Amino acid sequence: MKKSVIFSLLLVFAAVICFAGCTGTTNNGGSATAAPTQAGGAQATPFAEPTTSSDLIPGPTQAPEKKYEVDFDVTKDDVYGNIDVTFRGGAGQNFVNTITVDAYLADGTHETKTFTAPFNVGDSVSFNGNKFDQDRVKVTVLYHGNIGTYVVCDRVIPEKLSQRARD
Repeated sequence: MKKSVIFSLLLVFAAVICFAGCTGTTNNGGSATAAPTQAGGAQATPFAEPTTSSDLIPGPTQAPEKKYEVDFDVTKDDVYGNIDVTFRGGAGQNFVNTITVDAYLADGTHETKTFTAPFNVGDSVSFNGNKFDQDRVKVTVLYHGNIGTYVVCDRVIPEKLSQRARD
């Protein structure tokens, strides 16, 4: 009974957040507001930052112009819970300066890993996710020049939990 009440409240909270609208701003050029990024190779933050339950709720994403689009695969291993984010290239890969991947894990930790140029199709970063809970992954792409910064992926994985994991 308690699980269903808590789940219902979280669902209502998520719906309110989703319908609240985008809080980001764009300039006249159509690019999104710049977000802070980290420099360096694919490295984790020196310590895991604590998260709150609201950190597990995905935010809005932006899509750059077609000529700047890049693609990623985000997968979670069903057996161990490892999360892999793989760069799949795209028309805009030569315009990308930095790719930052944030993982908000169900155990309350937050890790950040960064890709830096040059980017190759198949480059990936991994996180030790939770086997039985949902985790959130956010991919932010910073482009060269005044193209801007875009959150191109922000989602909870896996999207649905198996019945065994919920019990």
